[in-house]
Amino acid sequence: MEVSRSGYYEWVKAGFPNEAARDAVLLARIKRVERENHGNYGVERVHEALNEETGEKVSRRHVQKVMHENGIRARRSSQYKPQTTKADPNEAAYPNLLEQNFHVEGPNKIWLTDITYIREGGKWAYLAVVLDLFDRIPVGWALGSSPTAELACMALRRAFERRKPAKGLIHHSDRGCQYTSQAYRKLLEQYKMIGSMSRKGNPYDNAPMESFFKTLKVEWVNWHTYRDMTEALNSLVYFIDVYYSCKRIHSALGYKSPRNYEKRTLPAI
Repeated sequence: MEVSRSGYYEWVKAGFPNEAARDAVLLARIKRVERENHGNYGVERVHEALNEETGEKVSRRHVQKVMHENGIRARRSSQYKPQTTKADPNEAAYPNLLEQNFHVEGPNKIWLTDITYIREGGKWAYLAVVLDLFDRIPVGWALGSSPTAELACMALRRAFERRKPAKGLIHHSDRGCQYTSQAYRKLLEQYKMIGSMSRKGNPYDNAPMESFFKTLKVEWVNWHTYRDMTEALNSLVYFIDVYYSCKRIHSALGYKSPRNYEKRTLPAI
């Protein structure tokens, strides 16, 4: 910004007398937040991040003004979606125990799960994820070349080994054949989990899971090209386990990251 260190601090002590200079400093801070979050934050998240990091309150309107004047906005993209789950004509579905009530008092009470797609090496790979509804942390996930029941089982096994939940956890999914399969049902019984399933053709019954997949695609996957499964896997490890779980702020968590929300809400965890 071509400002000397001593000149900057004299200006700060004087109470930021120049509006253009104040906006220049704010713009630099906004650009840093965007850079650290891969250009994915809109006005709301930038505003929350700025206020959180310094404790100094900057108005949302002022942040919006500076971002608009400098053409800064969250990037958005969409792509074709292949079919990831198929209904089983002989399904024995569990009842819908959530009924779109996504409030939960603590971790390991309700887990959500689903399968989505990842483009790698000119073909589709498939990602099965298990999400804790309380803190929105992906507690288990698996990547494979086919959307099979075994892939879904692998994600659930990893989630169980990681969290070791007590019996009675509610496990919610759609009615895809992976989740109505005998292998998956046996795993739920083994872990003493209570099955719950969305109604037919109603994605809103699993809305937080859909929201996670949308974030994954719009903010990360759609902006990367993976040459093979290993490259895709390494990229997902960073986004899911490092960035999303530990850093990215979430509107449903009061604009805290999942890990930060977990620590502030349940210090003993």
